[in-house]
Parts: sequence; C-alpha cells; structure tokens
Amino acid sequence: MSQFATRLLQSIRAHSPLCVGIDPSAALLKSCGLPDTAEGALNFGRRVLYAADFQLSIIKPQSAFFERFGAAGYHALEELVRVARARDVLVLLDGKRGDIETTGAAYAEGYFSTTTTLQVDAATTHAYLGFGALEPFIRIATAGNGAVFVVVRSSNPEGEGLQTARYPDGRTVAQHLSAAITQRNRMFGVDAPGPIGAVVGATCADAGAMADELPLSFILAPGVGAQGATIADVQARMPNARGRVLPSVSRAILANGVSDSDIRTCIKTLQTQARELL
Repeated sequence: MSQFATRLLQSIRAHSPLCVGIDPSAALLKSCGLPDTAEGALNFGRRVLYAADFQLSIIKPQSAFFERFGAAGYHALEELVRVARARDVLVLLDGKRGDIETTGAAYAEGYFSTTTTLQVDAATTHAYLGFGALEPFIRIATAGNGAVFVVVRSSNPEGEGLQTARYPDGRTVAQHLSAAITQRNRMFGVDAPGPIGAVVGATCADAGAMADELPLSFILAPGVGAQGATIADVQARMPNARGRVLPSVSRAILANGVSDSDIRTCIKTLQTQARELL
C-alpha cells in the first residue's frame, strides 16, 4: 500500500471520509464578511480549519480562487497548505493539471518536490492529452509519497458527451481511462487503493458503474451540496466503493451560517453522515 493510502485511511478512520473544499470565490468571501483579496481567501481557509479544530481527513483548496490574486494569492495558498499539513490535515490541491513530458513533470515538482514551497499530499489532473502523458506527473508525485486524482467523470453536464464517447471496442472514454488507472495502480499492490485516485461526480447517473471499474482507487465525489447531490446519494450510487469514496463538500459547509460555530456544526453533521460510507 502506498504511503498516501496509509495516511488517508488512518485519517478517514479518525475523522470520516468527508473532503472539505476551500473555494474562496468573490461571492463566498462577501457572504462571510471577508475582503475579496488574497488575505481574505487565506482567512476563510483558516476559519474552516480552526472551526473544525483541524479534525478533518482532507481538505481540497481550489487553486484558481487563490491564483486569481497573482503572487499574493499563491503565497496565501502556500500558507493555508502549511497550516493544514502542520496539523496533520491532508491537502488535495484542485488544479486539474495535465500536460506532456517536461511540462507535466514541472507541474508535479511544484507540488511534490522536497524544495517546493507548495508541497501538498495530492493533486487533481485531467487525462485529455492521454493518460500516458500523465506518467511524469505520477512518477514524481508517488516518489514524493503523494497521490494523483484523475478526472474520469465530472459532475458538470458539459463533460458528459466527451467522457461517454465510445472507442471502437465499445468502451466509453471514461471506462477506458478507468482501466488504465486500475492497471497502473496494480504496480502498487492488488488488494488496497493505490496512489492514483479518480474524480467521479456524485451527480452522474453512471457514478456507481464508474466506481466499480476503479476498484484500486480512492474516489473523489464532487457535486455534494450546492450541485444537488447528498451524501446519502453517494452511498446509494456507489455502494461498492465503501471506505474509498470521499464525498466533497465546498459551499455547503456554510449552510448553517458563516460563524465559526455554524461551520463547526455543519462539518460535524456532514462527517456523521459521511461515516455511513465506511
């Protein structure tokens, strides 16, 4: 079993499989009474961490909401990642990177090398330049004891046509990609999740079938909350992914309000629900 899988499973047992998204959009910051600045974005992330008393398995900062502030936003993201990891909260950076050869390797070095100022535990990628093109990224991530989550079936409806297009052998693009991910994970063992996870939207009608085709992957399931799915939906749609599926909630952590106590109560409720996925 990979080191990332070991750490994540330990955290899941302690705190539930809930993945908390940190998405400091302009609208979200305004609703929290925070300025639409890099400092505001950092303060929102800190608010979530401290409200939860760092009792979280994994957080998922959306890189774009920090990068929009340029260098200041990047520094804010670095600080948020540092604060989380210093208290043993795993960080899955959502940047959906995907490029070839040396460019892909350079992206990975920015997240997983020993010298980077933005060292994370995992990062999202896409494979639409070919799954093989991700090999440098995967190699560097796993050498740094990290993980890669590849978008297989996204929760946005615009992606369905591309992801369900069929190869000549009848398999969909998503099925073909799932098979490639599973084959690559077998290099790390055959009985436990490997370091190559998959993103499968909780709102997708074929979410269960996709999860079944990824038996050696952790499944990040976005779409819970504001996009309409519930954790109960994840449980119903992915029954065979118990212990491996990470329901991802971002804006919905503010469903009770924006104070620390409101956020704490909401996260605890969601974690209780998420434990049903174990």
